[in-house]
Amino acid sequence: MRRWLILVLVVALLATLWYFSGASMHHDTIAENEKWLRSLINDHPILSVAAATGIYILTSLIPGTTGKSILYGWLFGLWIGLAIVSISLTVAACIALLSVRLMFREWALRKVPRLVRKIESALNVGGQATCLLTLRLLHAPYTGVNYSAGATNVRISTFAWTTLIGMIPSNVVFVLAGSRLPSVDRLGQFDLWTVVDWKILLVSSVVIAIPLVITHSSRRFRGMGDEATPVEGGS
Repeated sequence: MRRWLILVLVVALLATLWYFSGASMHHDTIAENEKWLRSLINDHPILSVAAATGIYILTSLIPGTTGKSILYGWLFGLWIGLAIVSISLTVAACIALLSVRLMFREWALRKVPRLVRKIESALNVGGQATCLLTLRLLHAPYTGVNYSAGATNVRISTFAWTTLIGMIPSNVVFVLAGSRLPSVDRLGQFDLWTVVDWKILLVSSVVIAIPLVITHSSRRFRGMGDEATPVEGGS
């Protein structure tokens, strides 16, 4: 089933690339396609959001399909785009976790039991929620976290809300950047500073600062814990 799904997505991607190649790559044709797409979204907002969410979920299951959040910000704006991106990434992450847990966990326990126990130990040391939320805020590889968590006993509810909240900061940056991009008709008047304004700089600074703060805090608390541990044989 998964192979057929990947095949369908690949064929759809190739068909899209073929359609927008050659004569379709003319500026006027692209502008017309954009107008048609935006008209479709305006005329059928609920159906468009539902379809866009489904497409985002499916493509998020394939590693390496990045840049979608910028496109969704461009098409749907900041708030609707952010909602679609955040919910879709959370749903896709849960699907990946469940697929590993239901189909490959027993295999992983037989083949790499030490690795699975090591991951579970890391999740339980500081609490599952804290560990998973930290991984998301530290921008750990999305696909790697999803599949690794599937081999453990982490609760699906904990995994879902930590993914949703932990990825919001980075999602805001990309969706906001996309929402600031002009339409195709206005590309000739495009100015970089219409995208890189104080909002983008502020949010980007916060997103960059979060991993640094978390890393510094974890080292500090770990050091305090080591100092508080009594030394054997001491007075």
